[in-house]
Amino acid sequence: MPASRMLTAASLAALLAACTPSLRDAPSVIEAEPMVEEEIGLAEPVMEPVFDAAPIVTEAPSSSSYAGRARRGVVTAGDIDDALNLNAFSRYLSRAGRETGLPKLGLSQPVLAQLVGVDGQPAPGARYTLRRPGAAEPFHSGYAGPDGRIAVFLGVLGTTALKSVEMRVFDGNGQETTARTLRTGQWQRVDLPFDADWQPDFLDLVLVVDTTGSMGDEIAFLNKELIGITRAAARTAPGLSVRYGLIAYRDHYDDYVVRNYGFTSKPSEMSGWLRGLRADGGGDYPEAAAAALKSGVGLNWRRGKGERILIHVADAPPHNKDAATYLGAAKRAAEKGVQVFTLGASGVADEAEYLMRQASVATGGRYMFLTDDSGVGNAHAEPTVSCYRVTRLAGLLTRILSTELTGRRHEAAAGDVIREVGTYRAGICRN
Repeated sequence: MPASRMLTAASLAALLAACTPSLRDAPSVIEAEPMVEEEIGLAEPVMEPVFDAAPIVTEAPSSSSYAGRARRGVVTAGDIDDALNLNAFSRYLSRAGRETGLPKLGLSQPVLAQLVGVDGQPAPGARYTLRRPGAAEPFHSGYAGPDGRIAVFLGVLGTTALKSVEMRVFDGNGQETTARTLRTGQWQRVDLPFDADWQPDFLDLVLVVDTTGSMGDEIAFLNKELIGITRAAARTAPGLSVRYGLIAYRDHYDDYVVRNYGFTSKPSEMSGWLRGLRADGGGDYPEAAAAALKSGVGLNWRRGKGERILIHVADAPPHNKDAATYLGAAKRAAEKGVQVFTLGASGVADEAEYLMRQASVATGGRYMFLTDDSGVGNAHAEPTVSCYRVTRLAGLLTRILSTELTGRRHEAAAGDVIREVGTYRAGICRN
Protein backbone atom coordinates (compact mmCIF):
# COMPACT_ATOMS: atom_id res chain seq x y z
CA MET A 1 0.00 0.00 0.00
CA PRO A 2 2.34 2.58 -1.30
CA ALA A 3 2.94 6.14 -0.31
CA SER A 4 4.44 8.71 -2.65
CA ARG A 5 6.96 7.20 -5.04
CA MET A 6 8.64 10.61 -5.22
CA LEU A 7 10.49 9.70 -2.04
CA THR A 8 14.20 9.29 -2.48
CA ALA A 9 15.97 6.44 -0.75
CA ALA A 10 17.51 8.86 1.72
CA SER A 11 14.27 10.65 2.60
CA LEU A 12 12.44 7.36 2.90
CA ALA A 13 15.04 6.03 5.29
CA ALA A 14 14.70 9.17 7.38
CA LEU A 15 10.91 8.95 7.32
CA LEU A 16 10.83 5.34 8.47
CA ALA A 17 13.65 5.56 10.99
CA ALA A 18 12.63 4.08 14.32
CA CYS A 19 14.25 2.07 17.06
CA THR A 20 14.52 -1.70 16.62
CA PRO A 21 11.98 -3.45 18.89
CA SER A 22 13.40 -4.45 22.26
CA LEU A 23 13.99 -8.09 23.11
CA ARG A 24 10.86 -8.03 25.26
CA ASP A 25 8.71 -6.88 22.33
CA ALA A 26 10.62 -8.59 19.54
CA PRO A 27 8.49 -10.57 17.10
CA SER A 28 9.09 -14.24 16.53
CA VAL A 29 11.30 -15.01 13.54
CA ILE A 30 10.16 -17.95 11.44
CA GLU A 31 11.96 -19.81 8.71
CA ALA A 32 10.03 -20.97 5.67
CA GLU A 33 9.05 -24.62 5.43
CA PRO A 34 8.89 -26.26 1.99
CA MET A 35 5.70 -28.06 1.04
CA VAL A 36 5.05 -30.58 -1.68
CA GLU A 37 2.95 -29.11 -4.47
CA GLU A 38 -0.59 -30.43 -4.63
CA GLU A 39 -2.82 -31.13 -7.59
CA ILE A 40 -5.67 -28.66 -7.72
CA GLY A 41 -8.62 -28.33 -10.03
CA LEU A 42 -9.99 -25.82 -12.50
CA ALA A 43 -12.98 -23.60 -11.85
CA GLU A 44 -16.11 -24.40 -13.81
CA PRO A 45 -18.02 -21.63 -15.58
CA VAL A 46 -21.03 -20.43 -13.60
CA MET A 47 -23.85 -17.97 -14.04
CA GLU A 48 -23.25 -14.39 -13.00
CA PRO A 49 -25.25 -13.20 -9.97
CA VAL A 50 -28.63 -11.65 -10.74
CA PHE A 51 -29.58 -10.17 -7.37
CA ASP A 52 -28.22 -6.62 -7.32
CA ALA A 53 -28.59 -4.91 -3.95
CA ALA A 54 -28.28 -1.14 -4.01
CA PRO A 55 -24.79 -0.24 -2.78
CA ILE A 56 -24.09 2.40 -0.19
CA VAL A 57 -22.24 5.37 -1.67
CA THR A 58 -19.58 6.73 0.64
CA GLU A 59 -17.15 9.58 0.51
CA ALA A 60 -13.44 8.87 0.49
CA PRO A 61 -11.46 9.98 3.55
CA SER A 62 -10.20 13.54 3.50
CA SER A 63 -6.70 14.04 2.10
CA SER A 64 -6.26 17.64 3.25
CA SER A 65 -3.59 16.84 5.85
CA TYR A 66 -0.03 15.96 4.93
CA ALA A 67 2.88 14.65 6.95
CA GLY A 68 6.41 14.75 5.68
CA ARG A 69 6.87 13.84 2.04
CA ALA A 70 4.56 10.81 2.14
CA ARG A 71 1.35 12.65 1.25
CA ARG A 72 -1.93 11.24 2.50
CA GLY A 73 -4.32 9.81 -0.05
CA VAL A 74 -2.14 10.30 -3.10
CA VAL A 75 -1.90 6.62 -4.08
CA THR A 76 -4.56 5.33 -6.49
CA ALA A 77 -5.95 1.82 -6.83
CA GLY A 78 -8.74 -0.36 -8.17
CA ASP A 79 -10.11 -3.77 -7.26
CA ILE A 80 -11.98 -6.78 -8.62
CA ASP A 81 -14.43 -8.96 -6.71
CA ASP A 82 -13.94 -12.21 -8.62
CA ALA A 83 -16.73 -13.97 -6.72
CA LEU A 84 -19.20 -11.65 -8.45
CA ASN A 85 -17.64 -12.31 -11.87
CA LEU A 86 -16.95 -16.04 -11.82
CA ASN A 87 -17.41 -16.66 -15.54
CA ALA A 88 -14.70 -14.13 -16.36
CA PHE A 89 -12.51 -15.38 -13.52
CA SER A 90 -12.80 -18.96 -14.74
CA ARG A 91 -11.60 -17.92 -18.18
CA TYR A 92 -8.74 -15.93 -16.67
CA LEU A 93 -7.73 -18.80 -14.40
CA SER A 94 -7.57 -21.28 -17.27
CA ARG A 95 -5.50 -18.97 -19.47
CA ALA A 96 -3.14 -17.74 -16.74
CA GLY A 97 -2.64 -21.26 -15.43
CA ARG A 98 -1.33 -22.38 -18.82
CA GLU A 99 0.88 -19.31 -19.20
CA THR A 100 2.44 -19.38 -15.73
CA GLY A 101 2.58 -23.14 -15.21
CA LEU A 102 1.68 -22.57 -11.54
CA PRO A 103 -0.84 -24.67 -9.58
CA LYS A 104 -4.52 -23.95 -9.03
CA LEU A 105 -6.80 -24.22 -6.04
CA GLY A 106 -9.87 -26.42 -6.17
CA LEU A 107 -12.20 -23.65 -7.30
CA SER A 108 -14.73 -25.93 -8.95
CA GLN A 109 -18.22 -26.63 -7.60
CA PRO A 110 -19.00 -23.29 -5.97
CA VAL A 111 -22.04 -22.98 -3.73
CA LEU A 112 -23.54 -19.60 -4.65
CA ALA A 113 -26.55 -18.07 -2.92
CA GLN A 114 -28.07 -14.80 -1.83
CA LEU A 115 -30.13 -14.81 1.36
CA VAL A 116 -33.12 -12.45 1.37
CA GLY A 117 -35.32 -11.48 4.34
CA VAL A 118 -39.08 -11.12 4.56
CA ASP A 119 -38.76 -7.43 3.70
CA GLY A 120 -37.24 -8.37 0.33
CA GLN A 121 -33.86 -6.97 1.34
CA PRO A 122 -30.58 -8.91 1.49
CA ALA A 123 -29.90 -10.69 4.78
CA PRO A 124 -26.19 -10.29 5.60
CA GLY A 125 -24.99 -11.99 8.75
CA ALA A 126 -27.51 -14.82 8.72
CA ARG A 127 -25.82 -17.96 10.06
CA TYR A 128 -25.93 -21.01 7.81
CA THR A 129 -24.51 -24.51 7.51
CA LEU A 130 -23.80 -26.76 4.52
CA ARG A 131 -23.98 -30.54 4.56
CA ARG A 132 -24.11 -33.40 2.14
CA PRO A 133 -27.73 -34.26 1.32
CA GLY A 134 -28.98 -36.58 4.06
CA ALA A 135 -25.87 -36.16 6.24
CA ALA A 136 -26.30 -35.73 9.99
CA GLU A 137 -23.52 -33.16 10.45
CA PRO A 138 -22.46 -30.12 8.38
CA PHE A 139 -19.06 -29.86 6.73
CA HIS A 140 -19.11 -26.04 6.73
CA SER A 141 -20.73 -23.21 8.66
CA GLY A 142 -20.54 -19.46 8.35
CA TYR A 143 -22.37 -16.15 8.07
CA ALA A 144 -23.80 -14.66 4.90
CA GLY A 145 -21.51 -11.96 3.55
CA PRO A 146 -22.22 -8.44 2.30
CA ASP A 147 -25.60 -8.13 0.59
CA GLY A 148 -26.51 -11.59 1.89
CA ARG A 149 -24.24 -13.36 -0.59
CA ILE A 150 -22.51 -16.68 -0.01
CA ALA A 151 -19.76 -18.01 -2.30
CA VAL A 152 -17.88 -21.04 -1.04
CA PHE A 153 -15.95 -23.63 -3.05
CA LEU A 154 -16.36 -27.31 -2.23
CA GLY A 155 -12.92 -28.15 -3.62
CA VAL A 156 -11.28 -25.64 -1.26
CA LEU A 157 -13.20 -27.11 1.68
CA GLY A 158 -12.13 -30.64 0.74
CA THR A 159 -15.65 -31.78 -0.18
CA THR A 160 -15.91 -32.68 -3.85
CA ALA A 161 -18.11 -34.57 -6.33
CA LEU A 162 -21.33 -33.04 -5.07
CA LYS A 163 -23.95 -31.80 -7.51
CA SER A 164 -25.99 -30.36 -4.66
CA VAL A 165 -25.71 -29.49 -0.97
CA GLU A 166 -28.21 -28.93 1.81
CA MET A 167 -28.22 -25.45 3.31
CA ARG A 168 -29.77 -24.74 6.68
CA VAL A 169 -30.23 -21.17 7.95
CA PHE A 170 -30.70 -20.05 11.57
CA ASP A 171 -32.32 -16.95 13.03
CA GLY A 172 -30.85 -14.65 15.67
CA ASN A 173 -31.99 -17.00 18.45
CA GLY A 174 -30.16 -19.94 16.91
CA GLN A 175 -33.34 -21.62 15.71
CA GLU A 176 -33.26 -23.38 12.36
CA THR A 177 -35.78 -21.71 10.07
CA THR A 178 -34.89 -22.72 6.54
CA ALA A 179 -33.64 -25.84 4.78
CA ARG A 180 -32.91 -25.76 1.06
CA THR A 181 -31.15 -28.06 -1.37
CA LEU A 182 -28.90 -25.99 -3.64
CA ARG A 183 -27.31 -27.05 -6.89
CA THR A 184 -23.65 -26.18 -7.18
CA GLY A 185 -22.39 -23.85 -9.88
CA GLN A 186 -25.25 -21.36 -10.11
CA TRP A 187 -26.55 -18.40 -8.14
CA GLN A 188 -29.75 -19.11 -6.23
CA ARG A 189 -31.98 -16.93 -4.09
CA VAL A 190 -32.94 -18.24 -0.65
CA ASP A 191 -35.91 -16.49 1.00
CA LEU A 192 -35.90 -16.41 4.79
CA PRO A 193 -38.83 -16.03 7.20
CA PHE A 194 -36.93 -13.32 9.11
CA ASP A 195 -34.81 -10.25 8.47
CA ALA A 196 -31.10 -10.30 9.24
CA ASP A 197 -28.56 -7.64 10.07
CA TRP A 198 -24.80 -7.94 10.37
CA GLN A 199 -23.47 -6.55 13.66
CA PRO A 200 -20.04 -8.11 14.22
CA ASP A 201 -18.61 -8.27 17.72
CA PHE A 202 -14.99 -7.91 16.65
CA LEU A 203 -12.52 -7.19 13.87
CA ASP A 204 -9.20 -9.03 13.67
CA LEU A 205 -7.15 -7.20 11.02
CA VAL A 206 -3.77 -8.61 9.99
CA LEU A 207 -1.26 -7.18 7.55
CA VAL A 208 1.15 -9.51 5.76
CA VAL A 209 3.72 -7.15 4.24
CA ASP A 210 6.65 -7.68 1.91
CA THR A 211 9.50 -5.58 3.39
CA THR A 212 12.13 -6.09 0.69
CA GLY A 213 13.93 -3.14 -0.86
CA SER A 214 11.24 -2.21 -3.39
CA MET A 215 8.48 -1.82 -0.79
CA GLY A 216 9.53 1.39 0.99
CA ASP A 217 6.67 3.57 -0.17
CA GLU A 218 4.09 0.85 0.58
CA ILE A 219 5.41 0.67 4.14
CA ALA A 220 5.28 4.46 4.42
CA PHE A 221 1.63 4.44 3.31
CA LEU A 222 0.70 1.81 5.90
CA ASN A 223 2.56 3.71 8.58
CA LYS A 224 0.59 6.89 7.88
CA GLU A 225 -2.84 5.60 6.88
CA LEU A 226 -3.72 2.23 8.41
CA ILE A 227 -4.95 3.30 11.86
CA GLY A 228 -7.01 6.17 10.44
CA ILE A 229 -8.56 3.92 7.79
CA THR A 230 -9.49 1.31 10.39
CA ARG A 231 -10.97 3.88 12.77
CA ALA A 232 -13.04 5.43 9.99
CA ALA A 233 -14.45 2.04 9.00
CA ALA A 234 -15.01 0.97 12.62
CA ARG A 235 -17.33 3.93 13.15
CA THR A 236 -19.87 2.02 11.05
CA ALA A 237 -19.94 -0.74 13.70
CA PRO A 238 -20.36 0.81 17.19
CA GLY A 239 -18.91 -1.18 20.05
CA LEU A 240 -16.55 -3.12 17.79
CA SER A 241 -13.52 -4.75 19.43
CA VAL A 242 -10.49 -4.32 17.15
CA ARG A 243 -7.20 -6.22 17.17
CA TYR A 244 -4.30 -5.60 14.80
CA GLY A 245 -1.73 -8.12 13.65
CA LEU A 246 1.45 -7.86 11.60
CA ILE A 247 3.57 -10.31 9.63
CA ALA A 248 6.65 -8.87 7.90
CA TYR A 249 8.71 -10.91 5.46
CA ARG A 250 11.63 -10.80 3.06
CA ASP A 251 13.32 -13.81 1.51
CA HIS A 252 15.84 -16.56 2.11
CA TYR A 253 19.36 -15.31 2.80
CA ASP A 254 18.08 -11.95 4.05
CA ASP A 255 18.49 -11.04 7.73
CA TYR A 256 15.04 -12.56 8.33
CA VAL A 257 12.51 -14.57 6.37
CA VAL A 258 9.32 -13.99 8.41
CA ARG A 259 8.73 -11.84 11.49
CA ASN A 260 5.50 -12.61 13.31
CA TYR A 261 4.45 -9.76 15.63
CA GLY A 262 1.22 -11.46 16.73
CA PHE A 263 -1.91 -9.53 17.71
CA THR A 264 -2.36 -6.32 19.70
CA SER A 265 -5.46 -4.39 20.75
CA LYS A 266 -3.41 -1.17 21.02
CA PRO A 267 -3.32 1.00 17.87
CA SER A 268 -0.20 2.71 19.21
CA GLU A 269 1.62 -0.63 19.40
CA MET A 270 0.64 -1.48 15.83
CA SER A 271 1.86 1.95 14.73
CA GLY A 272 5.15 1.31 16.50
CA TRP A 273 5.57 -2.01 14.72
CA LEU A 274 4.97 -0.33 11.36
CA ARG A 275 7.41 2.49 12.14
CA GLY A 276 10.03 -0.11 12.91
CA LEU A 277 9.83 -1.75 9.48
CA ARG A 278 12.64 -1.21 6.98
CA ALA A 279 12.51 -1.84 3.25
CA ASP A 280 15.67 -3.80 2.51
CA GLY A 281 16.93 -7.07 1.10
CA GLY A 282 15.39 -9.21 -1.59
CA GLY A 283 17.71 -9.29 -4.56
CA ASP A 284 15.68 -11.50 -6.87
CA TYR A 285 12.06 -11.18 -7.94
CA PRO A 286 10.20 -13.87 -5.91
CA GLU A 287 10.01 -13.48 -2.12
CA ALA A 288 8.99 -15.58 0.90
CA ALA A 289 5.28 -14.80 0.45
CA ALA A 290 4.20 -18.40 1.02
CA ALA A 291 5.85 -18.70 4.43
CA ALA A 292 4.45 -15.31 5.43
CA LEU A 293 0.86 -16.09 4.45
CA LYS A 294 1.10 -19.42 6.25
CA SER A 295 2.32 -17.61 9.37
CA GLY A 296 -0.50 -15.05 9.18
CA VAL A 297 -3.22 -17.67 8.76
CA GLY A 298 -1.75 -19.57 11.71
CA LEU A 299 -2.31 -16.71 14.18
CA ASN A 300 -4.78 -17.11 17.07
CA TRP A 301 -7.76 -15.59 15.26
CA ARG A 302 -10.89 -15.08 17.33
CA ARG A 303 -13.86 -17.33 16.66
CA GLY A 304 -17.52 -16.46 16.54
CA LYS A 305 -19.50 -13.54 15.16
CA GLY A 306 -16.81 -11.24 13.88
CA GLU A 307 -14.60 -10.22 10.97
CA ARG A 308 -11.29 -11.97 10.32
CA ILE A 309 -9.48 -10.01 7.59
CA LEU A 310 -5.93 -10.54 6.34
CA ILE A 311 -4.45 -8.07 3.83
CA HIS A 312 -1.44 -9.33 1.87
CA VAL A 313 0.60 -6.47 0.39
CA ALA A 314 3.23 -7.52 -2.15
CA ASP A 315 4.89 -6.67 -5.43
CA ALA A 316 6.23 -10.17 -6.11
CA PRO A 317 4.99 -13.77 -5.95
CA PRO A 318 6.41 -16.60 -3.87
CA HIS A 319 9.09 -18.77 -5.45
CA ASN A 320 7.58 -21.25 -7.92
CA LYS A 321 8.42 -24.19 -5.66
CA ASP A 322 6.42 -22.51 -2.86
CA ALA A 323 3.31 -21.66 -4.91
CA ALA A 324 1.39 -24.66 -3.57
CA THR A 325 2.32 -23.64 -0.01
CA TYR A 326 0.84 -20.20 -0.68
CA LEU A 327 -2.39 -21.69 -2.01
CA GLY A 328 -2.45 -24.21 0.83
CA ALA A 329 -2.35 -21.33 3.30
CA ALA A 330 -5.30 -19.75 1.47
CA LYS A 331 -7.19 -23.03 1.77
CA ARG A 332 -6.58 -23.11 5.52
CA ALA A 333 -7.76 -19.49 5.72
CA ALA A 334 -11.06 -20.47 4.07
CA GLU A 335 -11.47 -23.31 6.55
CA LYS A 336 -10.90 -20.90 9.48
CA GLY A 337 -13.19 -18.18 8.14
CA VAL A 338 -10.30 -15.78 7.45
CA GLN A 339 -10.80 -13.55 4.41
CA VAL A 340 -7.67 -12.80 2.38
CA PHE A 341 -7.63 -9.45 0.60
CA THR A 342 -4.59 -9.05 -1.63
CA LEU A 343 -2.95 -5.86 -2.90
CA GLY A 344 -0.64 -6.00 -5.91
CA ALA A 345 1.89 -3.18 -5.68
CA SER A 346 4.14 -1.78 -8.42
CA GLY A 347 6.21 -4.41 -10.16
CA VAL A 348 3.63 -7.14 -9.60
CA ALA A 349 3.55 -9.45 -12.61
CA ASP A 350 1.40 -12.28 -13.95
CA GLU A 351 2.53 -14.92 -11.45
CA ALA A 352 1.69 -12.78 -8.42
CA GLU A 353 -1.70 -11.68 -9.75
CA TYR A 354 -2.58 -15.29 -10.58
CA LEU A 355 -1.84 -16.61 -7.08
CA MET A 356 -3.15 -13.60 -5.16
CA ARG A 357 -6.50 -13.58 -6.96
CA GLN A 358 -6.99 -17.27 -6.20
CA ALA A 359 -6.29 -16.67 -2.52
CA SER A 360 -8.81 -13.84 -2.43
CA VAL A 361 -11.70 -15.50 -4.27
CA ALA A 362 -11.28 -18.73 -2.27
CA THR A 363 -11.70 -16.87 1.03
CA GLY A 364 -14.29 -14.23 0.19
CA GLY A 365 -11.82 -11.40 -0.30
CA ARG A 366 -10.98 -9.12 -3.21
CA TYR A 367 -7.89 -8.47 -5.33
CA MET A 368 -6.70 -4.85 -5.23
CA PHE A 369 -4.06 -3.26 -7.46
CA LEU A 370 -2.25 0.06 -7.64
CA THR A 371 -2.65 2.21 -10.75
CA ASP A 372 -0.69 4.99 -12.46
CA ASP A 373 -3.41 7.62 -12.07
CA SER A 374 -1.70 9.42 -9.20
CA GLY A 375 1.34 10.17 -11.38
CA VAL A 376 3.49 8.88 -8.52
CA GLY A 377 6.20 6.27 -8.84
CA ASN A 378 7.01 3.65 -11.43
CA ALA A 379 4.54 2.07 -13.84
CA HIS A 380 2.04 -0.37 -12.37
CA ALA A 381 0.94 -3.52 -14.14
CA GLU A 382 -2.51 -3.49 -15.72
CA PRO A 383 -4.70 -6.20 -14.14
CA THR A 384 -6.38 -8.85 -16.28
CA VAL A 385 -9.92 -7.70 -15.54
CA SER A 386 -12.61 -6.23 -17.78
CA CYS A 387 -13.91 -3.51 -15.46
CA TYR A 388 -12.86 -1.50 -12.44
CA ARG A 389 -12.99 1.96 -10.93
CA VAL A 390 -9.93 3.91 -9.88
CA THR A 391 -10.09 5.85 -6.61
CA ARG A 392 -7.62 6.76 -3.91
CA LEU A 393 -6.27 3.70 -2.13
CA ALA A 394 -7.16 5.03 1.33
CA GLY A 395 -10.78 5.42 0.25
CA LEU A 396 -10.88 1.96 -1.32
CA LEU A 397 -9.58 0.31 1.84
CA THR A 398 -12.05 2.23 4.01
CA ARG A 399 -14.96 1.17 1.80
CA ILE A 400 -13.85 -2.47 1.79
CA LEU A 401 -13.64 -2.59 5.58
CA SER A 402 -16.96 -0.73 5.91
CA THR A 403 -18.58 -3.20 3.51
CA GLU A 404 -17.48 -6.16 5.58
CA LEU A 405 -18.44 -4.52 8.89
CA THR A 406 -21.93 -3.39 7.84
CA GLY A 407 -22.89 -6.21 5.46
CA ARG A 408 -23.79 -3.69 2.75
CA ARG A 409 -21.55 -2.94 -0.20
CA HIS A 410 -20.06 0.57 -0.04
CA GLU A 411 -19.25 2.25 -3.36
CA ALA A 412 -17.33 5.43 -4.07
CA ALA A 413 -19.16 8.71 -4.57
CA ALA A 414 -19.11 9.86 -8.19
CA GLY A 415 -16.73 12.70 -7.37
CA ASP A 416 -14.19 10.25 -5.96
CA VAL A 417 -13.97 8.10 -9.12
CA ILE A 418 -10.88 9.11 -11.06
CA ARG A 419 -11.33 6.73 -13.96
CA GLU A 420 -13.57 3.81 -14.94
CA VAL A 421 -12.67 0.86 -17.17
CA GLY A 422 -15.46 -1.16 -18.77
CA THR A 423 -19.02 -1.16 -17.48
CA TYR A 424 -18.98 -1.41 -13.69
CA ARG A 425 -22.04 -1.83 -11.47
CA ALA A 426 -21.62 -2.55 -7.75
CA GLY A 427 -18.61 -4.78 -8.38
CA ILE A 428 -20.10 -6.64 -11.37
CA CYS A 429 -18.64 -6.23 -14.86
CA ARG A 430 -21.45 -5.84 -17.38
CA ASN A 431 -19.37 -5.89 -20.59
